[in-house]
Amino acid sequence: MSNMYSDGLIEEVLERNDIIDVISEYVNLKRTGNNYKALCPFHKEKTPSFVVSQDKQLYHCFGCGAAGNTLNFIMHIENLDFIDALEILAERANIDITQYRGKSFDQKKIDKRKKLYEINREAALYFYKNLITRKNDGLKYFKSRGLSVDIIKKFGLGYAIDDWESLNRYLLDKDFDQELIYEAGLVIKRKDNKGYYDRFRNRVIFPIISPTKKVIGFGGRVLDDSVPKYLNSPESSIFSKGSVLYGLNLARSELGDKKRIIVVEGYTDVISLYQNGIRNVVATLGTAFTKNHGQLLKRYCDEVIIAFDSDTAGEAATLRGLDILEEIGCKVKVLRFDNDMDPDEYIRHYGSQVLKEKIEKALPLVDYKIELLKNNYNLETNEGKIDFIKESINILKSLKSSVERNIYITKVSEMADVPSNVIKSEIYGNNRDKKYKNRFYKDKSNSFTNNKYYNKQKLKPVKKIEKNGSYEIEKKIISLSLRSKTKYHKINSMINPDDFINDKLKNIYNFLGNYYKNNEKLNLDLVIDNLDIEESKLISEILHSNFTYDDFDKTLEELIISLERFKIDNEIYSTKKEIKILEMKENKEEGDVNRIKELCGKLIELEKKLMNMRVN
Repeated sequence: MSNMYSDGLIEEVLERNDIIDVISEYVNLKRTGNNYKALCPFHKEKTPSFVVSQDKQLYHCFGCGAAGNTLNFIMHIENLDFIDALEILAERANIDITQYRGKSFDQKKIDKRKKLYEINREAALYFYKNLITRKNDGLKYFKSRGLSVDIIKKFGLGYAIDDWESLNRYLLDKDFDQELIYEAGLVIKRKDNKGYYDRFRNRVIFPIISPTKKVIGFGGRVLDDSVPKYLNSPESSIFSKGSVLYGLNLARSELGDKKRIIVVEGYTDVISLYQNGIRNVVATLGTAFTKNHGQLLKRYCDEVIIAFDSDTAGEAATLRGLDILEEIGCKVKVLRFDNDMDPDEYIRHYGSQVLKEKIEKALPLVDYKIELLKNNYNLETNEGKIDFIKESINILKSLKSSVERNIYITKVSEMADVPSNVIKSEIYGNNRDKKYKNRFYKDKSNSFTNNKYYNKQKLKPVKKIEKNGSYEIEKKIISLSLRSKTKYHKINSMINPDDFINDKLKNIYNFLGNYYKNNEKLNLDLVIDNLDIEESKLISEILHSNFTYDDFDKTLEELIISLERFKIDNEIYSTKKEIKILEMKENKEEGDVNRIKELCGKLIELEKKLMNMRVN
C-alpha cells in the first residue's frame, strides 16, 4: 500500500518530525547522558527502561523490546497501519503529501476530499455547540441514557435542531460550496431542484470519526416516533458504511494485552460501555457485517468478540459476522446476553464488573454454533436428537484439527446423550479405523524405524554451525566483561580491542575499559545512558542471553581460541577468493603469477596454523 507515495515522502516525514518532539507528546522524556529516558508507554514498569536517541532518531525499550523509528512509534502507540501513521506525521509537519503521490492520483479528487473533511468537521462543531449551549431535547436524551458531560465531549456528540435549513445556512456562511455540502450528505435537494434542506433535523448526532481522527460522516437518532429511527450519512468519496466501524478511533488505543475488540450494533452501546470502563468497543453502522469490516478488525486486533443483541435478528447477524471473520482468519468469540438485552441495557442493569467477567467467558465460535443448534431442537425427542446431531456434524466436519474435532464430538455426544462412536462413524464412515490404520501403519518399509534416514549405520554426525560465528563469541566476551572489574582486567590482558570484528561490540569493550578506570562496580543504567542506542540494544541482548559458565578461566580460554579460529577462517576465505579471481584472468601478467604463489604460501601457513589449533 505504501507504493501509493513516492519514495521521498518517508524520508521527508522522518526528517521533519524529530523523534524527541513526537515521543514527548506521549511520555515524559528526561535527558540522561547521550540519550533520553522514560517509563515505557507499551508496558507497565517502575524503573525507566525506554531509551530514545536523538542522534539516531530511534527508540528502544530494554524491558519489553519495543524498538524502531518515529513512524514505528506512532504505529505502535496509536495502533495504526503504515499509511495512517505516515499521514498523521505528514500532517503534523505541514507536509502536503499529495505532491509525493503517483501520477495516477487525481489532484482535484484529493482536494475535494480535503474540503469534505473540513465541511464535516465544521458540521460536527455546529452540532456539538447546539447540544451544550442551550436547553434541548437532545441533551435530555443523552442524560437519560446516563451519559456524562465528559463522555459527550469525548465522542463529540451533538444535536440537530428542528429546522429545515439551519445547518446549510451555517455552512454557507462559512464560505463552503453548496455542491460540496450536498456531496458530504449534510443536505438533500428539494424535489423541484430549487434549493436544499438539512438531512438531520431534531435528532441527536453521533459523529463518525476515522482512525486518523477525521470526521467522515454522521449518524442521527430521532427523539420522537419518526422514521427512520436511525439515519446515517449517505455514501460518499470519504464515507462507506461497509468499511467503517464506529468508535474505532478510540478503541484502537484501548486493546490491552490480548489485542481484543468487542463488536456491538449501536452507537449508544459503544458509548455506554466506554463510559463504564470497557473501551475496546466498536459498532457496525446499522448495516450487515462485511468482509471489509473483518479486514479492518484484523488490521488492529488479534481477537474479535461479537456482542450483538440477543433477539432473533441479532443471532442471524452474529452468524453472518462469524462466518465472515472465520473466512478471513480472525480468532472469533461470541458474547450472549440474557433476556433479549442489548449491551447498553446489560451494563446498566448488572454493572461493568459482571460484564467484564462475562467477556472473559465469551464462547468460541464452534461452541456458539453448537449452543445455538441445541436451542433450536428438542433434545428430549429422538427426532430432535437426530436433527441436532446431523446439523452438528456439518460443523464438526469443518474443523481441521483432529484434537479439536474429538473434543467437540464428546461435547455433542453428551448434549444429545448419544455414544461418541456413533457420531464418529457418521463423520468418518464405517472404514474410519481401517483408514487411520493404513495412514500410519501401511507396511514395515514405511515405518519410522526402517526409514533410510533413520538407519543408524547411515547416520553421520552433523558439524555444528554457530550463528554469526565471531559475533556470538564477541558477545560472550562482553558478557564476561560485564560481570566485574576484575574479570574485565583479566580479559583485557589477553584480548585487544582490535581483536573484535564487530565495530559496535568493539566500542562497548572500549567503553567498559574507560568506565572501569573510574568505577569499581558496574552501573548498567549509567552504561546504557552513555552508549549509542544501537550499542545499548546490544547490551540488552547480551544480558537477556542467559549465558552461563562453570569455570571462568577455561571459558575465557575457549572463547579466545574460538575467536582466533574465526579470524583465521576469514583470512583463509579471503585468500582463496583472491586466488580464484587471479586464476580466472585469461591474460595473466608476471605480477599476477607471483601474487598467486605468494597467496598459496600464505594459505598453506594459515591452514597449518588452524590445524595446530584444532590438534591442541
